Amino acid sequence: MEYIYRESISSMGKKLLIIFMTLPLMASLAACGGKKEALTTEAAAQTEAVAATPTAEEKKMLTFSETDKCRGDLILVNADHAYNFDANASFSPVRIVDAQQYDYPVSNEDFRLSPDIMHALDQMVKDCDEAMGTTYTSVSSAWRSKEYQQSVWDEMAELYGEDYSEQYVAVPGYSEHHTGLALDLGIIYDDGSEGTFSESENAVWMAEHSYLYGFIRRYAENKTDITGISNEAWHFRYVGVPHAAYMYQNDLCLEEYLQKLRADTSPEQPLEIEAGGTKYSVYYVSGDSCPEPEESFMISGDNCGGIIVTVRH
Repeated sequence: MEYIYRESISSMGKKLLIIFMTLPLMASLAACGGKKEALTTEAAAQTEAVAATPTAEEKKMLTFSETDKCRGDLILVNADHAYNFDANASFSPVRIVDAQQYDYPVSNEDFRLSPDIMHALDQMVKDCDEAMGTTYTSVSSAWRSKEYQQSVWDEMAELYGEDYSEQYVAVPGYSEHHTGLALDLGIIYDDGSEGTFSESENAVWMAEHSYLYGFIRRYAENKTDITGISNEAWHFRYVGVPHAAYMYQNDLCLEEYLQKLRADTSPEQPLEIEAGGTKYSVYYVSGDSCPEPEESFMISGDNCGGIIVTVRH
């Protein structure tokens, strides 16, 4: 069997790889002491045309809109990057008390979060309580509308002054709480009284284990000059398991992680991450398109004009 590879142009102008497979069949028969005439060759050439390996131009492409760049698990919302309410107009948070699968306290029954993070949150709180032997790890704040964030800012400014608000409360429109991916954890005892989460062993456990569930402690004491927010042991943000793992292992805040992706990665040179026994390739796309990965993937905007692609191997 012999394969001969040739390049030709079809009527559509596409290059095809023509595989010629020739199967010669020769037979001669002799019978009864007499020589029979040799059979004519019964070789049939079977030609199969298959598409050549696609060029970069022919590969299936992902295309991104400006809206895509402003939504997803990795969007950056801080004093310099406002939350894009228009791009996320279809976002519909769910009430925690309606969606939770583990019965932990929620300080307000109307508190809401993105439905996409509820399973991870439930498991994280459950594992924390089991590890600490408690039943009081709670949610003390969650998704906030712009109007609600304004009321929080005004209240804190009235009680403690605007300097306090600037350190601990985001300006309305610039709060991570708008995303539905951020929450504040607290302590609510069985009798309804509240404890101080930042002084609890539960806070230590969360700081050390939240990345396993895709959460990061968003505002650490050693990152205040970057985040612009003072140390908050209670504020956690969902970003996804591979990203949270890399940030935790390399002591990066979200701003630093996104900057690394922008500066050091591309579809041709991704960041390789292993988390939870799974390998991922992560890279930044600055334009409006890129080749579609052959394996399963997710995309997220960064709210800074780019896209992060996460490929799961």
